[in-house]
Amino acid sequence: MTGWFEVRVDGPKPSGGRGRHHYRLFCLIDLDAKDVDRPLLVVVTGAAKPLRATLSGEDYAAVRRLGAEYRSRDPRSIA
Repeated sequence: MTGWFEVRVDGPKPSGGRGRHHYRLFCLIDLDAKDVDRPLLVVVTGAAKPLRATLSGEDYAAVRRLGAEYRSRDPRSIA
């Protein structure tokens, strides 16, 4: 996913019978927002999955849709 950045973290080893999980934050660097004098690091969404599993093409498509929706508004929603 060109232009996207991911923060990836593995969850702790579980004490019970459940497997570990892998967590991701999908981020963009926004250089084009109006009325902002510096780049924005935008956390668009997060995902969790079992360790060593893969996200589906639909999962990635949903991330891209959220990014497109964010970029469609200007001024941007900044919280």
